[in-house]
Amino acid sequence: MKKTIAIFAAILAFAAAAGAAAQPAQPGPPARYVRVTGEATATVDADLAILSLGIVQQAKTTLAAREAVTAIADKAIAAVAALGIDRKDIRTSGFSITPVYDERAGKQNQIVGYRADCSITLRLEDTGLVAEAVDAATGAGANEVRNLDYRKKNEDELRIETLKRAVANAAAKASAIAATLGGTLGPAISVEEQGYSLRAPDSRLYLAKAAMGSVAASPREAFSPGSIEVSASVAAVFELR
Repeated sequence: MKKTIAIFAAILAFAAAAGAAAQPAQPGPPARYVRVTGEATATVDADLAILSLGIVQQAKTTLAAREAVTAIADKAIAAVAALGIDRKDIRTSGFSITPVYDERAGKQNQIVGYRADCSITLRLEDTGLVAEAVDAATGAGANEVRNLDYRKKNEDELRIETLKRAVANAAAKASAIAATLGGTLGPAISVEEQGYSLRAPDSRLYLAKAAMGSVAASPREAFSPGSIEVSASVAAVFELR
């Protein structure tokens, strides 16, 4: 019985060894390689603006406050639409009504009125309309410029092109290293995206100008879109021959 078990175990061991020998050898890393990073940056003009305007009204009752805000919102929407802005690019949001309390000592719990609030957001594919939109909306009764973001409509395409340039930069660095070492550059072994960023102008600058009244003095200059900076980086490993 013991002899049979020993023979069977030997057969299994032989089969396992034969199977392992039949497996193709896994290629290891090349004996020599070069590891580099690649970067690319670009400065582009913004071609899309997202403008948020606010309407705040106070009245004795919730109904009066709501009606006041609604009436101004309707006028503001009509005013900006008259500039040629498509209705689908105009939307209202964030409507709210909150009580207003007496701030005098001893009367803080007394409601003296209600404040209604809503926002109008515009998507402007013509960035030159920002100043005119602000003028039109505020002329109709909107009383706050809440936010302004400048963007690129084709951001996905811009990201891909910037990454391509980062990879080309990595390849150029690796090629220079290979030549310095007296070798030639082989194919890429691995390439990994390390980061991508898009820096748009700080909207706080525009809001500060609006608050200081410089918009009225020079509206187009106050809301000039400026430039957007994009950057990308990759890490790459190339075979060194």
